[in-house]
Amino acid sequence: MFEIGASLAAARKGQSLSIADAERLTLLRGKYLEALEADDFGALPGRTYARAFLRTYADALGLDAEQFVDEFDARYSQPEEEEPVPLFKPRRRRIGTRLVVVLALVAALLGALLWSMLTPAGKVNAPAQPPVARAAPPHPRVALAPPPPTKPVVTPALVIRAKGGPCWLLVRRGGPGGAVLYEGTLEQGNVKSFIPRVWVRLGAPWNVVVRRGAHVVGSAPTSNPINLTA
Repeated sequence: MFEIGASLAAARKGQSLSIADAERLTLLRGKYLEALEADDFGALPGRTYARAFLRTYADALGLDAEQFVDEFDARYSQPEEEEPVPLFKPRRRRIGTRLVVVLALVAALLGALLWSMLTPAGKVNAPAQPPVARAAPPHPRVALAPPPPTKPVVTPALVIRAKGGPCWLLVRRGGPGGAVLYEGTLEQGNVKSFIPRVWVRLGAPWNVVVRRGAHVVGSAPTSNPINLTA
């Protein structure tokens, strides 16, 4: 087992880099880099961001990022959520046999009463003779034109392009708790596209342009990481 923070600090100082130099190198805020070097993971936005920032910092210093992330997971394992167990089982009501018999008798009595009201006393209605069907004159057949083909609705993809520099991305399916579709750094000039609906965390939003079809997705320029849902 090795020290995560001490190893990062030693690698940075061995390359004669200051915290400000590392901030420009990783595009992460200096207070987060200092928290990583001090093993103060509680100062980070959350466990997911701690893993992502740790991977980005280790990669930027030329270290084995997977070793640092595995060590972090071993120390700070995420507790599994237990599914709630219902305290009571719902009871199903059963219709008794007597109730079924009573309902059948009531229906029979109502049917007999209705029949006696519609039929005169001492006379039985003869069955009506069905009308003689007459052949209808033939109609000319008209060829029906086939309906026009319907065009499938195509949902435009969400396209993220790194124009001003690299940007760290975390993309999940549906929302912040969905499955991870992509996690890593998008280098300048590279493009990633995803099928909506997705949740995106941008580490350096000022370096990227996010479009959905012909429309630009996002808010006013900011110097902090942002979340997008598209």
